[in-house]
Amino acid sequence: MVKQKIRAGIIGGSMNNKWASQTHIPALLKHPDLDITAIGTSRMDSARKSAEDVGAPLAFDDAKKLAASEDVDMVVVSIKVPHHHEAVMAAIHEGKHIFCEWPLGANTAEAAEMTRAAELAGIHHTVGLQARQDFEVQTMKRLVEDGIIGEIVSCHMQVATSGKGGRTDQDTAYLLNRASGANLLTINGGHALDALQYLVGEFRELSAITSSRYNEAMIQETGEIIPKDTADQILIHGLLEKGIPVSVHIQGGVNSKFELEIQGKKGILRLSQNPSLGHVQFGNLTLEKLVYAQGNHQSHVLNGFFEPIYIAAEPDAGLDFPKEGVTLNVAKAHHIFAGDILAGTRLAPDFNHALQLHQLLDRIEESAATGKKIVW
Repeated sequence: MVKQKIRAGIIGGSMNNKWASQTHIPALLKHPDLDITAIGTSRMDSARKSAEDVGAPLAFDDAKKLAASEDVDMVVVSIKVPHHHEAVMAAIHEGKHIFCEWPLGANTAEAAEMTRAAELAGIHHTVGLQARQDFEVQTMKRLVEDGIIGEIVSCHMQVATSGKGGRTDQDTAYLLNRASGANLLTINGGHALDALQYLVGEFRELSAITSSRYNEAMIQETGEIIPKDTADQILIHGLLEKGIPVSVHIQGGVNSKFELEIQGKKGILRLSQNPSLGHVQFGNLTLEKLVYAQGNHQSHVLNGFFEPIYIAAEPDAGLDFPKEGVTLNVAKAHHIFAGDILAGTRLAPDFNHALQLHQLLDRIEESAATGKKIVW
């Protein structure tokens, strides 16, 4: 029996869409179990051109019509966050499997509605939190679980980006508007916090402070000054599962950086990104370890040097994955999701997982607004 390929339609699949053209499209084109059969954009001329470029037979300028097509089994939603809800609900209505970019919704209420509807429809659904597919992240998780650094003492994570501060461009200016649901906390913070929880466990309580050091921003192309109502400084302290203390600093409008250190009683694991864009999900990560030397009576000498952990090859090297970090992690996310659809498994992070992350971000904002510790 020949296994039937999954026919994918990409909403926001224009070759002018930098994210889709650099991630979803090359990932799907190389996937042995997926075919791109439809491209949807906001204008029919660009949809036809992009469909022709990728060899897709169908083009649409309406997300609902793409979702309704009998030649589409799975819908990829790769458009701006304020439009996720409409596109996702259209695909759910047609009973199509869905890969939606993170954040799932512009707010938690939208995410909850989409999650309920997807569960009732019985479809497979996933959200693009692909940092957990990065091999360095997975290796770090395995080393933590294997006890190479012993019982965890604390975690500290820094996430910084030059964007989302006092300068922006026309394409990303909407990220400075809180109502869009796409901002420093939800995007950079959401991806990084998901990776942190994947590695060490979920938050159980937290206190947070948010601040806007930039209340306006200049659009680089025009010099126009626009208002900004999103936080560019976010500080979170809390406890994870098993009482592990954690501190997180997320900031915009500064030199880009990503670094996560997990301190254990036997040593330290460090995950960093250099050069960094402040997005852990983009890959290009370096994993290092420092294991304390043992002295007399099995006591540990608390000093030493970090050494890199070299990863010789990806475990799925037999697959024709793209080589670039940002495309690679999205490709692996598609690989897992396609496996779920074909085998009936539920391994990919789904809308329920996305809803829990939305709720965590709400708790961060609630703590910052009220000055109170949030415990759940």
